[in-house]
Amino acid sequence: MLENDSESEEEQEVDSDRDSDVDSDGNYVGDKELQADFEGRNPEDCDYHGIKQLLRQLFLKSNVDLGALAQIIISQNYVGSVVKQCLDDGIDDDDDDVGDGVFGVTTVINITKKKEEQCVKQIRNLLTTLADDNADEKTKTLVKKILSDESSQVGLVINERILNIPAGISVPLFSSLQSEVEKAIKRNMPYTFQYLVWICKTYKTSEDDSDILFANQEEKPLLDVALATFEVDVTEQAELSQWDFDGGAMTPYRKVLIFDGSKFNELIRIMKEEVESG
Repeated sequence: MLENDSESEEEQEVDSDRDSDVDSDGNYVGDKELQADFEGRNPEDCDYHGIKQLLRQLFLKSNVDLGALAQIIISQNYVGSVVKQCLDDGIDDDDDDVGDGVFGVTTVINITKKKEEQCVKQIRNLLTTLADDNADEKTKTLVKKILSDESSQVGLVINERILNIPAGISVPLFSSLQSEVEKAIKRNMPYTFQYLVWICKTYKTSEDDSDILFANQEEKPLLDVALATFEVDVTEQAELSQWDFDGGAMTPYRKVLIFDGSKFNELIRIMKEEVESG
């Protein structure tokens, strides 16, 4: 899915430093044992590089300006959260050394209202192309319909975190997002969605479609309530196409889910039940 060539050399160097202990899909592969407490906070300017890195693990090499997308997430910081490490007493929250430690991001972006933004145009084109190449005819028609109908507000849900952050953190993050969206709607802001699009990171362990693993486990039951779904093999876009898993291999995919926007609260309830039952 493409890191935009418009990045500055300085940004590339900074991102390269951060990539040293993660694989091509954002999974931590360093040899340090990490123990920390985490919390959700509103995105800030200092979170730019961390958010951008998380977006890269979702979009991989897609032609999407991830820097511009990160800026949109920060600009609408009244909706959405980033996951940060809880700081010990005495540490200045504004310290540059700790300000960029972003371990997750959860938000929703109106890709109808912001369709003139270049990075959103790229996302909309990406969704159309992926559907044309991978979806059945009914789903292709639905994708074209929701993206061409300007009266239908489409929300892109972003739910990304590094691998070792447990699924339990998604419950307070989505509860917060739910509350923030409701407040935004009361202020007549454009967060009433007719449709929601969700791109999930998945892996296959065999040719059997039943052997699908979700990187974010809370997303798995959402398949049952989606209006339409299709999957994309991203093997060629990942630097490492397979990972060992209990003696087998995992091949990376992206599963695109489309929902009725009125089901947003139900989706959050389903994810909470999945986490609590695990």
